[in-house]
Amino acid sequence: MKQFVIIFRQAPREFTEADLKQRSEQTRIWAAPLNTAGHKLDPRILEPASQWSGADAPVTALLFLEARDFEQATQIARSHPAIRYDASVEVRAWAGVKP
Repeated sequence: MKQFVIIFRQAPREFTEADLKQRSEQTRIWAAPLNTAGHKLDPRILEPASQWSGADAPVTALLFLEARDFEQATQIARSHPAIRYDASVEVRAWAGVKP
């Protein structure tokens, strides 16, 4: 298995509490079988804005995962519930440095 990262960018948008709860539950249900299958999902959320990007910066989340190849990683990304909430999604091979 190779390591990949899925980058999610959610433009500023008002979500109701019900939307947030539903998105969270959909994501939990989506992730469970993938973790069981050995994809080792590891989500991280970045702070909403930095001093360089200003207040209009999109919320960015990273999802590290293991997949057979880029095609499988892309397939996993395309099935993520964030897409239904208008998040942009990008998949990249992880070039992290190993000790």
